Amino acid sequence: MNISSSTPYLSPVPSKTTALNSQQKQQLRKPDHAISLLQNCKNPKDLIQLHTLLIKTSLIKEKYAFGRLLLSFASFDNLGSLNYAQKLFDTVDIPRNSFMYTTMIKAYANFGNPREAFAFYSRMLCDQHYVYPNDFTFTYVFSACSKFNGVFEGKQAHAQMIKFPFEFGVHSWNSLLDFYGKVGEVGIVVRRVFDKIEGPDVVSWNCLINGYVKSGDLDEARRLFDEMPERDVVSWTIMLVGYADAGFLREASCLFDEMPKRNLVSWSALIKGYIQIGCYSKALELFKEMQVAKVKMDEVIVTTLLSACARLGALDQGRWLHMYIDKHGIKVDAHLSTALIDMYSKCGRIDMAWKVFQETGDKKVFVWSSMIGGLAMHSFGEKAIELFAKMIECGIEPSEITYINILAACTHSGLVDVGLQIFNRMVENQKPKPRMEHYGCIVDLLGRAGLLYDAFRVVETMPVKADPAIWRALLSACKLHRNVELGEQVGRILIKMEPQNDMNYVLFSNVYAAVNRWDISGKLRREMKVRGMQKNPGCSSIELNGAVHEFVSRDHSHPQSQVIYELLHLLTNHMVQEDHEPMMTIMAENRGIR
Repeated sequence: MNISSSTPYLSPVPSKTTALNSQQKQQLRKPDHAISLLQNCKNPKDLIQLHTLLIKTSLIKEKYAFGRLLLSFASFDNLGSLNYAQKLFDTVDIPRNSFMYTTMIKAYANFGNPREAFAFYSRMLCDQHYVYPNDFTFTYVFSACSKFNGVFEGKQAHAQMIKFPFEFGVHSWNSLLDFYGKVGEVGIVVRRVFDKIEGPDVVSWNCLINGYVKSGDLDEARRLFDEMPERDVVSWTIMLVGYADAGFLREASCLFDEMPKRNLVSWSALIKGYIQIGCYSKALELFKEMQVAKVKMDEVIVTTLLSACARLGALDQGRWLHMYIDKHGIKVDAHLSTALIDMYSKCGRIDMAWKVFQETGDKKVFVWSSMIGGLAMHSFGEKAIELFAKMIECGIEPSEITYINILAACTHSGLVDVGLQIFNRMVENQKPKPRMEHYGCIVDLLGRAGLLYDAFRVVETMPVKADPAIWRALLSACKLHRNVELGEQVGRILIKMEPQNDMNYVLFSNVYAAVNRWDISGKLRREMKVRGMQKNPGCSSIELNGAVHEFVSRDHSHPQSQVIYELLHLLTNHMVQEDHEPMMTIMAENRGIR
């Protein structure tokens, strides 16, 4: 029986013609006790004791024993054990082989510093004993390069892999394909690598398809998907994610229905896709299907679903998700806490949002921002300011979102002076630098407080050119305070900036409607029709017994729409009798009177 010299750590077995003495026969029959213990060692403390035993028995100088000890230390997901493994590698005076180098490359690629993994690969190539990579070395080298975005290093390793005088297995080539996909070298580059593989497997095909998906060439990806000799759940999921991320939800949904087997990623991708295009009800329908299919959720999909509940105000389903988190022991990290706070705030349960915030251990800046935003939308401006001050005391630097939320809190509570002080602090510190949204908050703050000309001066003097959203905020304030003079000026600016935006015409006409100048208001509405524009219908939703019902203006799709409109008619008549003009106008628009 002959063992190739390239096989690591196996002592050469004598040929049948070699005479064996009694001691050699004993060694072949039964391995040393210390070496046997290495295979069953479960913790670093015991390994250190075994290391001492191997030194005392001189077995540390045997490649198999040393290699097994090195592998055991490097296999623990622990920085201390990894450092011990490196010291062991550097201090023991025996020639290193490919297995030892690959062990260290793998350990640093998976648990430590991927750059250090590539450094070990470089050391291997420079080793005076001419150590060649084994069949698994490049798998971990390319994995390390992709983790620290080492494009140049990965291409070097690719060139060396081709130059070595022996063939590597398909898993090494698959790792190379994966590397190019992760560093953005997709499309034609991945195709060239794929064409060099002898006998590509399903993983090879998946990497190729994923490359075309990432490059945005979904047609070519689908063509290859249809040509695949075999597919697994990853193949289907790659195409599904590609369609969903690109917004092609019809194609993604059809593919989802055809899938012979679905995993959590498949469900998550489709749900996330519907949320991205605003189809929150459809996302929650899929969530219900997931429950029927008994798919176990993780923190990522729960966070995604909570955002849908927040958008729709689906409190019952949001609370169910919260109970699911507790029941299944899902770790509530800062991101999940933020999603829960946002959901409870937008569903009207600011008390529950505050409870989640109080129970959150790792309060990162976005957790504070979410809670401040929740207090803002419920008009707890003073409480939001207290929380903002406490956040700064805790050494948390406010983010752009934090400033937007705290300025919104000041706006909704009419705290003009405090809002201006906070904004001036931001301008002085330039951490972060004020953006368009922050100037928009100040315009809204001044405008709602009736300081319309101060708001107008802010728009004219801000360091960046105001976008239409800021002008619309000022025009809304003109409507609120019935300032037609300034409203006319702002309205003309808006229509000049966006002549095809129906929102500008509607808002401008409402400025005149607020002071009963229906002739000019009607003229603006007619001008909309001449330009071929139509007001987008408003949309609202309500949750009843765990089901979310969505309505748009003049909607008759609901099975009980007739009863709903009859009740709306009664309410409208009541408003007329009580002379509630603003509410009457809104209801009249929903019924199609105007």
